Amino acid sequence: MKRTFATTTFAVALLGVSACKGGAADAVKLVPDAATGIGGIDVKALTSSQIYTDNKALREQGEAKEGLEAAKACNVPLENWKNVTFGFDPSGGDSKLVLIMNADGIGKKDNLECIKGKMKEAKGGDSDPFTIAEADGKVTIEIDGGEATGWALDDNTVVVAGKDWTAAVKDLIDGKGKSAVDGSLKDVVARADTGKTIWFAGKLPADMAQGPAAGAKDVAGSIDLSGGVAVAASVGFGSADEASNKASELQKQFDEMKGMATGMGVPQGVVDSVKIEAKDAAVNVAASISNEDAKKLQETVMSKM
Repeated sequence: MKRTFATTTFAVALLGVSACKGGAADAVKLVPDAATGIGGIDVKALTSSQIYTDNKALREQGEAKEGLEAAKACNVPLENWKNVTFGFDPSGGDSKLVLIMNADGIGKKDNLECIKGKMKEAKGGDSDPFTIAEADGKVTIEIDGGEATGWALDDNTVVVAGKDWTAAVKDLIDGKGKSAVDGSLKDVVARADTGKTIWFAGKLPADMAQGPAAGAKDVAGSIDLSGGVAVAASVGFGSADEASNKASELQKQFDEMKGMATGMGVPQGVVDSVKIEAKDAAVNVAASISNEDAKKLQETVMSKM
């Protein structure tokens, strides 16, 4: 799925901002139990945030810009986007990936045909980025000769799954099988605040559970952009004692580097906002920055580049 419908649309949601009933709460049920990670983006909350507005020009570039322009020209402008839910297993790359996209008009066949044409034109017109078929009133999408498959569940919802997950996702669409939020990721998703602008949850692969994260089993977190940036993360360990010891270790390390952080231009308010505490078998970490401080920090970083 290289630079095709799935990746471009996902880039729109992430950088351009870019029965499921079209809502994020239902969309998570379409992530198969094989997923090791899951998350969601409230696109309307993202695009209405101050940090997005201040960085709009930087975000709407490259592949994201290409996708935004195609969608806008085909009756699916950024204003129509509501949310994106995703699930993945990094061991499988794009073959083990599912995206559930909710935007007014994105599932209409005419709009999909239009987007296909605009993307083909943008790439020089050599080949179709994806193909569309319709049977019994249902629209399906084939990407890269079957490397990924998509389904328009209704006028406003499109699901795209990598080839290794095509069958599992189709089963979930049909009301069969088990989703990750009801199975393998149920407990870690429960620690994520799914009502925030961006949220995520998943198991940590062994190569990431090293250094300060040594012994970590999973992580859940969120980013709230409703007023500045507030980040929260909950890292799970094997026991409450292990989490307590890890929280103390992290607090000590943070205390030792506070002065260095402010010396590098990190606002004092950000440093003071950092909270580290153990709760049951998890270590919870939180930090926040105001819109004003975020802008100042960005200016400081840019001035040193």
